[in-house]
Amino acid sequence: MKKQLLILMKSVIMLALAAVLHPTVQAQVRTATVKVNKDQKYQKITGFGGFVNSPQFGYSHMTEAEIRKMWGAGSEAGYNIMRIYIPTGKDNWGQVLTTAQLAQSLNIKIFASPWSMPAEWKTYNTIASRYQDANGVWQPVYLKQENYADYANYLNDFVTYLRQNGVTLEAISLQNEPDYQVDYAGCIWTPVQMASFIKSYGDLIDCKIIAPESVGITDNYASAFVNPEVLPHFDIFGGHQYGAIQSGLLNVQAQGKEVWMTEFLINWNSDGGSRDFNWSIDGFSFANAVNQALLSNVNAWIHYATKRYYGPLGDGMFGSTAGVMTKRGSILSHYAKYVTGYTRIQNSWNDNTSELRGSAYLSETGDKIVVQVINPSSNTYNLSVDLPFSRMKAKSLVRLRRKAWLKATWIFPSKPTDPR
Repeated sequence: MKKQLLILMKSVIMLALAAVLHPTVQAQVRTATVKVNKDQKYQKITGFGGFVNSPQFGYSHMTEAEIRKMWGAGSEAGYNIMRIYIPTGKDNWGQVLTTAQLAQSLNIKIFASPWSMPAEWKTYNTIASRYQDANGVWQPVYLKQENYADYANYLNDFVTYLRQNGVTLEAISLQNEPDYQVDYAGCIWTPVQMASFIKSYGDLIDCKIIAPESVGITDNYASAFVNPEVLPHFDIFGGHQYGAIQSGLLNVQAQGKEVWMTEFLINWNSDGGSRDFNWSIDGFSFANAVNQALLSNVNAWIHYATKRYYGPLGDGMFGSTAGVMTKRGSILSHYAKYVTGYTRIQNSWNDNTSELRGSAYLSETGDKIVVQVINPSSNTYNLSVDLPFSRMKAKSLVRLRRKAWLKATWIFPSKPTDPR
C-alpha cells in the first residue's frame, strides 16, 4: 500500500547533503512513483568507509580527532570500515600500530592492503610493477613463484604482528591493483597467478583474504576465483571502481562470498574544470557512483584517501576546508548511518523524465525501510512511494525539490516517522 508523507522545502534542504540550489533555473513540477518490493532481496550491506593513508599519505596524515570524526558509532560520519596500508618491509610495520590500535578501539572493521612485497622476491628486483628492459620495452613485474610461500608467511606475520599488539584485522589483501603497471610500488598478478597463489598458499595466512583489489571489479578475476579449488581459500572478492563493475561478481557471491568496492578516486570535475571542486556537479556524480555500485550488488563501499580535497574530509587544498567533511563525506555518511546492516531490496521507478534514481533497503528485523533518492535535475517532484506493507492505507507522497538528495525512512508496524 502507499503511505502519505509530505516533505516541504525546508526539510528537503536539510536532507539534501549534496545539494546546491540554483534559483535562476526555472524548475518544473513533475510526478513520479517508486515501488518498493521487500520480497525481492539482493545483497546485505556490510558497510562504508575510507582509506586512512597510503604510500602517498603517511600515518600522520590524519589526526586522532579527525579519525574519530569519521569512524565509529556516534561519529559525525559513522563509517565502519577502515582500509590501512601495509608498508613494504617488516622494519616499517611499526608505522601502522598507533592508527590500527585507535581503529580497534572504535570497534570498526579494519583491512590492510600491500602495494609491494620486498623487491628481492620479484622479477627484475624492483619495487615498481613494471621494468624497462635493455631494448626499451616495458615488462610487467611479478612475484617469483619460488617466493610464493615467503610472501604468504610475510602477510601472515603482519597479521600476527597486529594481533600481538591488540589489533584484529577483518581481512588482509594480497595486492593493490594487480592489473595496473606503475612506476611506484606495485606487483602484477594475472588472474591465473593469483588464483594459484590463493589455492596453494592462502591457508598459510591466518586471516580472511580479500582479493584481487583489481582496477575494476572484473569478470576475468571472478572467473578464476570461482574455481572450486580456489573458493575455500579466500573470503572477500574486492575491486576498485575505476574500470567496469562487471556481472561476474554475482557468480562469486552465489558461492557465499562478499564483494567489496575497496577504492574510489576521482580528483577532477566531471565537466573538465579545475580541481577547485564544483560540488553541485561532483556531489551528484559521486552519489550516483555509490548508488550504482550498490545496484551492482557490492556489499561494502570504501573511498580512497579519506582526508583529501576530493575525499570525505577536506585537507585545505583546492577549496576544501581542513578537517571539515565535504559533500562526498556527507553523502557517504548518509549511506553509512542508515543502510549499514540492511539488505538491498527491489525498487522500480516510474519517472517519465528519467532523472530520479536511488535504491531501497530493508532492516534485519524486516520492519523498517530506507529509500535513498537522488534528484540531480532542476525539477521538483511529487514522488509517490509504494510501500510493501498491507497495514498502510494511505499514499506516500514525497516532494523533491530541484538539486535534492534525500533519504526517507519508514518504520512499521508503529507509526511512520518523518525522514531524518
